[in-house]
Amino acid sequence: MFSFINYPSLRLNEFIQFYQDFLKILGTNDPEILKVKSQYDDLHALVATLASYYKPELGSEITAELQELDAKRDSALHGIELQVKSYTYHYNDSIRLAANLLSKVFDHYGSGITRLNYQAETSTINSMIEKWESDQKYVDAITALNLSDWKTELKNINTNFNQRYLARIEENADNPEATAIELRVGITASYRNLINYLQAYATLSTGGEYDKVIKLINELVDEYNKLIKSRSSSEEKTIPKTEDQETPAEEAAE
Repeated sequence: MFSFINYPSLRLNEFIQFYQDFLKILGTNDPEILKVKSQYDDLHALVATLASYYKPELGSEITAELQELDAKRDSALHGIELQVKSYTYHYNDSIRLAANLLSKVFDHYGSGITRLNYQAETSTINSMIEKWESDQKYVDAITALNLSDWKTELKNINTNFNQRYLARIEENADNPEATAIELRVGITASYRNLINYLQAYATLSTGGEYDKVIKLINELVDEYNKLIKSRSSSEEKTIPKTEDQETPAEEAAE
């Protein structure tokens, strides 16, 4: 009996690596002898396509720009927040009141802004800046704490980040290959089909020739499920920052 892999929880690079490892196990044990050569070839082709789709994204110049811009806006946001926090202890009452007012804004949005995914952080920073610029009490507080340049820097970086993020979406949309989610659905279906064939042949077999393969595949599945469980436990304690948290379409396809 084959163990179940919690594939919807695999990140894209993990998803690809799992199926590449799975195919390596089958390839080493000869798909022809196992009577699943056709199913093996189908899955192999899909995984290779997904891997080729994923690699250009990793090497995208825009991706590198986004990482740099994201680090800069994180630094700007941290800088503003630290300045505000320090001023809450200021000896001047008006400065301290202004700092307390701005500190409440940070409290409202929470302490994990820089750990949000790209889209969520962009939206949150836009919302904060809009609040600072649309209400006179916040405008006065920013001025009182000499944070106007900091705010302008954060706004400009966030705007630039969003423009480059949209540019990468457009770049990816121009790719004629199938989308990653569509390929994940196809790979999952192909994998299940292959596993069903292996299970059927293993049930009919009397020589035990499938036992080794089943054991190796189950060990592989166990390792990846441990990875998922370990990450899930850590994520309960903190909000991870991910670039694009996908909702795997294959869940809905079941």
